Amino acid sequence: MTRENLYRILKTGGGNVWETVHASALVRAWRRAAVAISATALAGSVAIASIVTPSPASAQAKPPSAAGAPTPIKPAKLTNSKATLAPGDRMLLTWIGVTRPSGSDRAALFPVGAPYDEFITWVFMSTCVQQKALPGIGWATGSCMVSVPESILPGAYQWRMLRTFGLQQLGEIDRWPVFTVTKPVQKNGKPYQPAISTKSDSAIGGSLVSVQWKEVADPTEGDWIGLFLAGESSNQFPKIAERTSCDDETVRAVEAGSCDIGIPFDIIPGSYEFRLMTVSDGLYRVLTVSSPIEIGAPPADATPPAPRMPYRTTPTPTPAPAQP
Repeated sequence: MTRENLYRILKTGGGNVWETVHASALVRAWRRAAVAISATALAGSVAIASIVTPSPASAQAKPPSAAGAPTPIKPAKLTNSKATLAPGDRMLLTWIGVTRPSGSDRAALFPVGAPYDEFITWVFMSTCVQQKALPGIGWATGSCMVSVPESILPGAYQWRMLRTFGLQQLGEIDRWPVFTVTKPVQKNGKPYQPAISTKSDSAIGGSLVSVQWKEVADPTEGDWIGLFLAGESSNQFPKIAERTSCDDETVRAVEAGSCDIGIPFDIIPGSYEFRLMTVSDGLYRVLTVSSPIEIGAPPADATPPAPRMPYRTTPTPTPAPAQP
């Protein structure tokens, strides 16, 4: 009995009561089956449209251009575990609340401002490796420990979240915070060991002291040398401060060099030390400290020098040796 015949029986009132009731039940069952089939087809089409599993060959290839990708879907939160690191170091990438995650979502490393075809490395966020993705749906919240390549150059970088749309077209979902890669912490296969020293272990007020330093792994234009009482806090105001460029008018980063620094004429005699300082995250940080230097008072008949400070000779920064 077809659906049309059942409908005709109900409409005309033909047949006995049993046939009418039976036909009504069959029509309701028919309608429920049609709704179930439609829902299954709809769910299947949504699943096929929303899940893209890359082939092994495409997993190894570079992510293609994002041209034609749909409007990105932003996740709730992306965080880095480090703001500064050296080549070869590892960092933790964390994401929370990614909308409709896919097993083929990628985290790719780019120089800040670089186009899509200039990525450095990438991993699947579902497995934290490049070789294999997790089939189907990925992780809405998760983390991956990733490494910065040892061959990477110093500069500003950023991990970006990429998603596959359609026929392997990648679109950007969001970006992790920018971080900085510094120079490697090794020199000629050995760890950098910053050091500062003086040619003499004694001086008097108004004299010049030759100060040398070396092996600053990541020199900056803000590096400076300060004279402090031996053992006192670096938060105290130094007795004298000098840029590592040895000149107030010349500002540059110096990995190794020397400066002739003038000792204040009216300094209080005592045990002092020179400290090589840098600025990190807005705070002063001590890189290294010299051996103590004993500073005495000038002779009683000495004439105070001109009030202009600091007292120094022509700067003689030592060029850093060439990297192998």
